[in-house]
Amino acid sequence: MIPAATSPSAMTEGSAPKSRLACRRHWLTAVLLMVLAWLIYLPTLQYGFIDYDDVRILKDHPELYGQTTLAADLHAIFVTKFPREEPLLVRDVFWAVESRLFGFGNPVGYHLGNVVLHGAVVALLFTFLLRTTRRYGFALALTGLYLALAVHVEPVAWIMGLKDILSALFMLLALLAQMQRLAARKLATQCAWFAVTLLCFVTGLLSKISVLTFPAVLWLHALLLPYLGGELAPAEPFRRHRLLLRETVWLLPCLAVSGMIYVWYQRTLAQMGLFDRGYTARGFAHLWNLLMVNPLGFWLYLRQIFWPSHLAIQYWWPEVNPAYPWWQVLVSLGTVAGAAGAGLGLWLRRKDLFFFYAAFFLLMIPYLNLLYIGIWVADRYVYFSVLCVLAIVLSVADAAWRRSTGFFRAALVAMGALLLAKNIGQSLAYAPVWRDGETLWQYQLALPNHPAATYSSLGGHYYADFADAIARGDTVRAAASLRKLSVAVEAGLTEFWVDRRQAPPPQTQFLFFLRSLVEEVQGNLDAALASLLMADRLSPGSDATNLNLSHLYRKLAGVATDPDQRAVDLRAARDRYAAYIKIAYGRRSTPADVRQEMADLDAACAALPAPLHK
Repeated sequence: MIPAATSPSAMTEGSAPKSRLACRRHWLTAVLLMVLAWLIYLPTLQYGFIDYDDVRILKDHPELYGQTTLAADLHAIFVTKFPREEPLLVRDVFWAVESRLFGFGNPVGYHLGNVVLHGAVVALLFTFLLRTTRRYGFALALTGLYLALAVHVEPVAWIMGLKDILSALFMLLALLAQMQRLAARKLATQCAWFAVTLLCFVTGLLSKISVLTFPAVLWLHALLLPYLGGELAPAEPFRRHRLLLRETVWLLPCLAVSGMIYVWYQRTLAQMGLFDRGYTARGFAHLWNLLMVNPLGFWLYLRQIFWPSHLAIQYWWPEVNPAYPWWQVLVSLGTVAGAAGAGLGLWLRRKDLFFFYAAFFLLMIPYLNLLYIGIWVADRYVYFSVLCVLAIVLSVADAAWRRSTGFFRAALVAMGALLLAKNIGQSLAYAPVWRDGETLWQYQLALPNHPAATYSSLGGHYYADFADAIARGDTVRAAASLRKLSVAVEAGLTEFWVDRRQAPPPQTQFLFFLRSLVEEVQGNLDAALASLLMADRLSPGSDATNLNLSHLYRKLAGVATDPDQRAVDLRAARDRYAAYIKIAYGRRSTPADVRQEMADLDAACAALPAPLHK
């Protein structure tokens, strides 16, 4: 469908100039919105890498994004470097291109890519809303609100947010391509536009796996477009059964692709060993956890969308607990019942709003931890789906405006201005936090109820800075970073291990890991071993802990004067390295350098004197 004002069949000689003028206005508005989005996030070009996935997933992999030629990068991305934790091929290609244009170690290119693509998303969002609803004011107001949201700071200012932006970009392109198919008369043209829709969907899916449920959104959009565009009254019953059958047929190829990608991704994660994260609940117990946690997560999303406060890279509430308070049980179950009732009511009376309501929940299904327990709530998860929430709220506000006068209209204006000001203020305050790892984690430490992991992340940033300084020969910066690391570790242990007569809590595991690094650098190998063994006791089965223990035992064997102690240390180094290989690689093939190090350890142990070797 296309707007009636631009439909050829609707044009007359007098309406043609007006239609062309409206078309120009629409294009100009989209471009201006895109430029505004660029201007808002232009300061992020000065930001650096964040030691929270930026380094682990991007900067630590020159073999994927920093080889001598783009062809070599692409060969690694598509052929040689599987499996890996996030096989997001389209995102990886964008990183490889940005690296080629600006340099692998230069964060400017990656940040510029996020900003440019975010502007494109904003322009496409306006275009999609205008073509779907045929309401210029509505599309402009909703896109303007979208621009101002503070929850968008994270996906745009953080390099890792590229996958969220790309997935949104290709989902919008798929929706626009579908509208071309729906407006086409000839079957060949319809098939051509469906091919474009399918290609955009697959590209989005290879940008972020959460696009798995998007085919259902496409299906609903095709079925309910007449209600969205005003051709049918919102309360008119759905009687278009031939359309239902036809769109279900168009849906099947998309579902087949989703199924294949899901199986492929599931096997990749299984090979990486990512499903065993210590969560043991199954069956009804798992379902109960989902019922208790996810509804509260949706309330948190609503608060952060409309009244953002204490924005964070990862929210630590709600969380899984052995038992839940009565109020949480009532609120969670009441939320589920209320959501179901609201959906039914919208279907009966406002099918235009039902599309946005259902689309929001469909898009959020991948984030509900149905199979794989990860992060419960994150701002980046609603980067695209928030448009559905805004559409519903803006439609309700518009209806209230039309039915009210005087004081109530003034109240609506005041409330809208207050919510807008709150989001703009939070965006301005939150964006500079993403300048680098130190500013981010110091900000996180200032938030109430921060976890011990925040100290660990700050410490990890200081250690990465220390290692970089050593590599560059900057001993002054290296010494300063090591001091900061030591301070962060001890501050975390002081806060979370209050009673030193008791065993430290499990959440301090990584703090002990970092403490061992400081002690090792300072040459206190015995203290480093004690700290690392404590980290191992607090959280057994860590590949990094076993790797570091192996290297530390090997160092201790090298300085041991007692032959018996040297043999003990060598065997411990071998056993820990074998454990590291098993945990880190699982069913995957072990790299040649890792196999060689294991062979060297086996040879060293085999060369021990016979009495000690027994």
